[in-house]
Amino acid sequence: MNEKSKIWLQVPTEIVRNIGFKIDEKSFAVYAYLLYKKFKAFNNSEIDILLRDIKAVTGITDNRTIKKCFLNLHNQGLISNQLDKLPINKPLQIIMLEPYKSDYFTQLPLELLKSLNSIGLIGFRLMYYYESYINRSNISKQFCYPSYETIQIDLGISNFSVTKYNKLLSKEKLLTITKHKAEYDPFGDSGLEKFNNHYSVNLHNI
Repeated sequence: MNEKSKIWLQVPTEIVRNIGFKIDEKSFAVYAYLLYKKFKAFNNSEIDILLRDIKAVTGITDNRTIKKCFLNLHNQGLISNQLDKLPINKPLQIIMLEPYKSDYFTQLPLELLKSLNSIGLIGFRLMYYYESYINRSNISKQFCYPSYETIQIDLGISNFSVTKYNKLLSKEKLLTITKHKAEYDPFGDSGLEKFNNHYSVNLHNI
């Protein structure tokens, strides 16, 4: 599928990077699915979704976990209604709220949401996170280089998990990682040269 014919799922960048928010990877995946349903409803803020569809898309099977995700989204001002019960056979009625900067977004092809079961919740979040730092209008710099420390602070994801999912995304050819020598720091550990990763999100493989 060529770039122009792809359907893009847009997520506000402030949510992708947790700027003023505290959204874990599970809540992020649920929110991304809600945004898709809103898009399908011609941008209507009131949407109906089935619990089984949320489970199928996100891979989250525990009702209590899904309920916590909705509570998190409600507490952060992203949905207006608090869902006390999760009906099994009837649609959940959800009212979406606009974040502060809804016109400042990060977009990736919708196909990535359909790949959640293969790349995992953390892999999905990392893809949006890396893409949020890439300026697509600058052809000479189609990569970003956030440090592990920055990722951990922003997303609350451990170094071990970042490494694990970086390897998975690379294996799936969704992410290209290039080791790059950072600027020499005489005040660093023993004055050694340090390396940081350059991350390239492979839109053509999504």
